Amino acid sequence: TNQYEAALKSFGSALVVYQNTLGDDHLSCARTMNNIGIVLESMNDCNEALKYHREALRIRKKHLGQDHLKVANSLDNIAGVFQKQNNVDKASAALKEALRIRISKLGNDHLEVATTLFGMGIVYCDKGDLQRAMDCYEASLKIRKKRLGASSIEVAQTLHNIGSLHAMRQDYKNALKNWKSALEKYKLTLGEDHHMVACTIGNIQMAENCLAEA
Repeated sequence: TNQYEAALKSFGSALVVYQNTLGDDHLSCARTMNNIGIVLESMNDCNEALKYHREALRIRKKHLGQDHLKVANSLDNIAGVFQKQNNVDKASAALKEALRIRISKLGNDHLEVATTLFGMGIVYCDKGDLQRAMDCYEASLKIRKKRLGASSIEVAQTLHNIGSLHAMRQDYKNALKNWKSALEKYKLTLGEDHHMVACTIGNIQMAENCLAEA
């Protein structure tokens, strides 16, 4: 907490300097507000974090236009705070807008698009909209495989989440298939002793037990 408070103090001082020398609406103010928002979110002060992120978003839209990647970045941060507050509808709306911007600026198969789709999958899963979550994860998986190779950690994470969605639907056969594939990649990239390896082995055992009882 002391670390966060020190960061907050430092960013706060910088913000005052920027506001006094450059004006309240300068992009440097937006960048600093963005940083303050991130620190406040880490301190679980979500309402204050949201205020700073929204103000950063307003300034960025004003100077850079609605479709700038920095606007998408602010929308990501806003979505993250909403997610923490369990406001999944507002989180998914912010991520949808971020996705639209990234597709228009970067194309359909950019890694940043894949990351946004992955985030949307998590939010839709929290909403209980499992089909939309699956669509997002599968679209993310396709891009990540193409851009990073089939054995990357990002591909493993996506397969892991797809497996979890199948398990939520009680489709343990497909859950098992995806978790086994994720496990192979986790072992390659993280080593045998990583907690994600242990977690995935636990999931696999659970799915095997469910299938044995069926």
